[in-house]
Amino acid sequence: QQSTFSPLRERLRELRRNGTPEIVFGGVVLAVVGIDYYLQQRNDQQRSEMIRQFEEEVKQDEEVSRKEERELINNNGGAAMKPKFQCVVRVVPQQFDGHKCLTNLKVGDVVNVLQEGVGPDNKYNLCSIERLVDSSTAAEEKHNISVGWFPCSCLEKIEQTAPKK
Repeated sequence: QQSTFSPLRERLRELRRNGTPEIVFGGVVLAVVGIDYYLQQRNDQQRSEMIRQFEEEVKQDEEVSRKEERELINNNGGAAMKPKFQCVVRVVPQQFDGHKCLTNLKVGDVVNVLQEGVGPDNKYNLCSIERLVDSSTAAEEKHNISVGWFPCSCLEKIEQTAPKK
């Protein structure tokens, strides 16, 4: 048995002496690093593609929302824009943005409620606010109507009093 294992032992000693284990170990490390780099690149590409698709969907949804808003303002001579009642903004939520949301409001602003109970769980009102747009001359006053959802819990209804005769 000694004689049959001797050539094998000699061969292993020779491989250790000439650096073969280090070369194999280095090759394995390089292969693992290369595979990891490839997988990271593929994940980055997939992530970029998902983000691009998401941005495209948001852009399309914004366009639909703007179209609906224009139709609401222009249909029937603005009949759809007749407010049901008015509310005062009592609280402006910190994390409140989106293309369907009525933004850039301040506490104390008066909004017109066009439709009640819209959006997720019917917790929003469709509101409009007329804003003065800065123009080049004071004589040219332009009004811009913004329409969007605003949380019902942040609004306080203004009680309308009957006009006295």
